[in-house]
Order: sequence, then structure tokens, then C-alpha cells
Amino acid sequence: MSALHLIRIPVSPPQLLRFAREHGIVQADDDLGYTLHAWLTALFGELAPKPFRYLDRRHEVLGYANTPASQLLERAQAFASPQAWAALDPSGVLGKPMPTSWRTGQRLHLEVLTCPVARKGDEEKDLYLRALDRTGEQTPTRTEVYRDWFTEQCKDAVELEEVTVLGMSARTRMVRRARNGPNRLRIVERPQALFAANAIVRDGDRFAGLLARGIGRHRAFGYGMVLLSPPR
Repeated sequence: MSALHLIRIPVSPPQLLRFAREHGIVQADDDLGYTLHAWLTALFGELAPKPFRYLDRRHEVLGYANTPASQLLERAQAFASPQAWAALDPSGVLGKPMPTSWRTGQRLHLEVLTCPVARKGDEEKDLYLRALDRTGEQTPTRTEVYRDWFTEQCKDAVELEEVTVLGMSARTRMVRRARNGPNRLRIVERPQALFAANAIVRDGDRFAGLLARGIGRHRAFGYGMVLLSPPR
């Protein structure tokens, strides 16, 4: 596995909104996920950090990339459009290499914003609604369904303790590309859940893979990034 880097990318909200308008993204209908996906791709192409998380209060993106910050900036300066570049503060782009190994038994704290859905054929559906389809009135609460799913996603890499749902929304509006045309956009509604948990590393390689891949679907649109901090 190639080295993983944590990248901080400051965002200029007014310039980002201008970028969105010029690319036909109706901002009132977007959770910023699609706008940020389009912007990061315009800046960095296939090197764009994924998964990533937008921290609204700080006006910045944190993301994992296989490329150091200096090379991302070189790519953006050489090839990004002026509109995309205008929304970036290049002096504030920072990065650090993540550990190359994780010790079994190491304790840490995770925070992950997820989109708890499952895909069956061409249909993507809220995990809680799928559980209702299967078990009806015997279905646990939405919080329990989401918590069990999150634990299952992590189980091969870490043992979770004290899993907390910090926030949850059954219907979040998102912009996505329509299937009937490469330049057409559509509005979809999906759930989201913000998890936090203390964790113990079970398998260092699998945990490194979890960081690089992220958790759940829509990881290119601001979901699934595992943020780390010391255990609490």
C-alpha cells in the first residue's frame, strides 16, 4: 500500500459558490458534497483526496491522499482552471504523512460522517428502511440499525467501544449526476449519521486500509473519512 497523507485544504466559500454557479450546480439544493467533489477534481484530477470531510466552521477540507501536499499544489498550479484556483488558499494547504504501521492493541478515537445506505441492483436505499422491509415491527430503532452497521464496517480492523451517534438525519438533500446525460444533475435524498467511538486496533494493515478507503458509500462526496484523535 502506498503512503497515505492527511491533507488540509482551506476553502474560500464565496469563490467556491462562484465555482459552483459557473458549473451549473444549484447551491441551494446541494449539501456541498457534489460541489467539493467537482472542485477537488478540477484542482487535483485523479490525485484528489478521497475520502474527505468538509469542516464548515473552519472552511476547510481534510482528506486522505496518496500524494503529498506539495505535489498536489504542483498539479493544481499547472492544470487547474482559474475558477477552481480562485477558491483555494494555496499558502494554507498543508499535509503530513500518516503512520506506515499501526500497533495491535493501540487505542484511539474515531469520528466518521457516514451515509448509511446499501445498494441492491440499481437501487440505493436507507439501511433502516431495508431493515424495516425485512423485519417489520421487530426492527430495532434507526439509531441501533445504524450503530450495528457502523460496527460491522469496522470489525475486522478495530474493536469499537462506546459507539455514539453524535447526529443523524433521515433525509439529506444531495446533488448527483443524472444517468441520462453526462452534464445533467439530479437531486437525491439520503440519510447521514455522525459516529464517534473509542477503538482498539485489531489488525494494523486492515486499519490502514480502512483509513485509505473510508466507510460506506459516497466517499467521493464528503462521507466516510475516519478522523483520528487520542482516546477519550
